[in-house]
This record gives sequence, structure tokens and C-alpha cells, in this order.
Amino acid sequence: MRWFTPCALALLVLPMAAAAQSLAPQTRWVNNHGSELVIESIGPDGRLTGTYSSSAPGYKCRGIAFPIVGWVDGERIAYTMQARNGSADCGTMTSWTGYLQGGRLYAEWSLAYFDTEANRPMLDRGTDIYRPK
Repeated sequence: MRWFTPCALALLVLPMAAAAQSLAPQTRWVNNHGSELVIESIGPDGRLTGTYSSSAPGYKCRGIAFPIVGWVDGERIAYTMQARNGSADCGTMTSWTGYLQGGRLYAEWSLAYFDTEANRPMLDRGTDIYRPK
């Protein structure tokens, strides 16, 4: 009977812990546009590596995963992506800064690119909410 109480308590707590999401290695996050953040590793110093693939409407490199680098500090995150790899150069660089709350990742982004129609560099900003995938 002594083991029954701790076991019953564990059975009640484990589903709640599994439902909670954290900024941890090997996690995937998706926003309402279908863009995906994959956190591959977080070092002891908080250094983050992973990939990001944008599914934003009108983006010419939709669905291509690009490397990201950044930092995690508790429930806060900052990361940057240069949209260029061995097979694609999308001519953009994006940075995100955000925080985790209630199982959602709230992030503000800033996108730098060259607008060929206006013939000048441009900056675009916005926010997104990510949920675990």
C-alpha cells in the first residue's frame, strides 16, 4: 500500500508534464502559416542551433529549411536565419526574439531584404505565435 500512493501520484502528474512544452533540443514548432522552427541543439551556455523553413504566402523559398543560430535563456529565445544554403539563395536575413508562455512561443521578427522593384534595401517586421508540432 505504501507504493500505491506515489505510483498513483506519478500517474496523475506525468500526463501534465508531457503536455507542457519547453524550449528544448529536438523540438519542433509551427506557426499559423505553417512555417516550422526546429531546435536541434542547445549547448550548456544556451547556444542554439536548428533549422527554419518559411511557408509565408508569396515567399519564393517556401518550404526550404535553412540553418539558424541563436540563444536560449530559460523561457526566452533569440535566433537568426540567413536564407542561403548550397542550393538556394533567397536574399533575405531574418531575426526572431521571443518567449515561451503557456505552451506557446510568442516571437517578433525582423526581415531584411533587397526589393528589386523599389531598387533598395527593405525591412519588414511582424509577430507570430508557434505551437508544438
